[in-house]
Amino acid sequence: MLSRRHFVAASVTAAAAPLVLSRTASATGLLDHRLSGSADRALGYLNTVLDAYAQGSEPRLAQSYNNESGLMTTAFVYDNALAVIAYLSRPTRENVRRAKVIGDTFLWIQANDETFTDGRVRQAYAAGPMLFYGGGPEFTGVRRADGKAGFLWPFGFGGSAVGDVAWTALALTHLYDRTRERRYLDGAVALGEWIEATSVSPYRHGGYLGGVQGDGTTKQRWCSSEHNIDVYALFHGLAKFTGNRVWKTRARVAGDFLDAMWNPRGRFYWTGTLGANPADDPNEINPSPIPEDVQTWAYLARGDRGRAIDWTTSALATTDRGGVSENSQLPAGYTVSGVTFSDVSKTLTGPVPSGTGNNNRDAVWFEGTAHVAAALAARGDRREARGYLGDIASAQDALGAGQTVGRTADPNGGRLSNPGEGGTWTGTALPARSGVVAASSAFDTGFGFGYFQNQHVGATSWYLMAALGTNPYRF
Repeated sequence: MLSRRHFVAASVTAAAAPLVLSRTASATGLLDHRLSGSADRALGYLNTVLDAYAQGSEPRLAQSYNNESGLMTTAFVYDNALAVIAYLSRPTRENVRRAKVIGDTFLWIQANDETFTDGRVRQAYAAGPMLFYGGGPEFTGVRRADGKAGFLWPFGFGGSAVGDVAWTALALTHLYDRTRERRYLDGAVALGEWIEATSVSPYRHGGYLGGVQGDGTTKQRWCSSEHNIDVYALFHGLAKFTGNRVWKTRARVAGDFLDAMWNPRGRFYWTGTLGANPADDPNEINPSPIPEDVQTWAYLARGDRGRAIDWTTSALATTDRGGVSENSQLPAGYTVSGVTFSDVSKTLTGPVPSGTGNNNRDAVWFEGTAHVAAALAARGDRREARGYLGDIASAQDALGAGQTVGRTADPNGGRLSNPGEGGTWTGTALPARSGVVAASSAFDTGFGFGYFQNQHVGATSWYLMAALGTNPYRF
């Protein structure tokens, strides 16, 4: 099974369309009032993507990237969970309605898996019509012709990662917190029970395993610090809203694992344990790479070991300079700063996986930069957080123009298909200066996949949460 991060295709640009500003955002709650217009546009981007293939109350998910990304209509559940929480960060009636559309779709997916009845979700689903590479298979959208949920097994997205399942449950728990509609809490509890039933690690450091592979039954042998952070926060939320203390006991399993992953000398968290390869010993810590998200997410979830944030802002700091940085894809003279994905991202020099060029060691990862801003704000360092948010807002203005989303001119229902095979994936131009791209330039994460200059629901949602002072791990 691929992680949600393990396939992110290269960027293509076209012509831009004017933006119609959302009326759902205001300066209220923003860390910096100067971000008001930027937040409006980011919410407008989420609205456009969510409505690209269906509108109203029809079940649907938001396509994670623009059409030209190569992922076609892929909707990662992680990205959609983030969108739910981003909408609820500005809880107008319309934003809550949209969050509920995604949440209700999660519940429908849980009840309509083609094989399993245990309430799980898969890694990703089709948001709209698409013909996979090589002439098929074809997907109609999140609902298949047979009435089952259309998970994207041809991409390798049929497995269930513990982190993805936990984020889906976190989104449902936030919906329950906002609406007090019991079905959302019931859905979150079912996902939490799935994690507990399938993923308790038998190895030295404990914690929760990475989930199950694409066959739905083969367990991953490794544990991820990132996933255990998600589980820790989710289980504390379930304890709060169900009143069942068993969830606190289960949360301690994840918390103890995180304690074992802390490197006191380096002042950072290890990424997790080994086990991805047959020769790996799952009892051993995975020493490399060292990623950003574990450092900031751990603080957001637990509120301790803030030195990991400082490690991130020092060790992973980067500035991409157009016309100066090697392999930069920025316009000449444009500069943007933030953080990168991992320590290894700053050293690799070869081709970017799934890309067409070599690694830009100076590239900025905007989702991660938003993680840093959110963690700094949670720690009380609001001024420093504003600096990172300003860089993301600058990139929102400067990058991603002309990318498209939604149905194409294909007579077969406007489906997306590979232009290299006679198809088309050109949809409707996204609103200008709205979505945040995943990266300033193509770069290698060090985990066998890359990020690219594609507008991204995940990066945009994290930006909104950070700008609005939302901690997605707390209730």
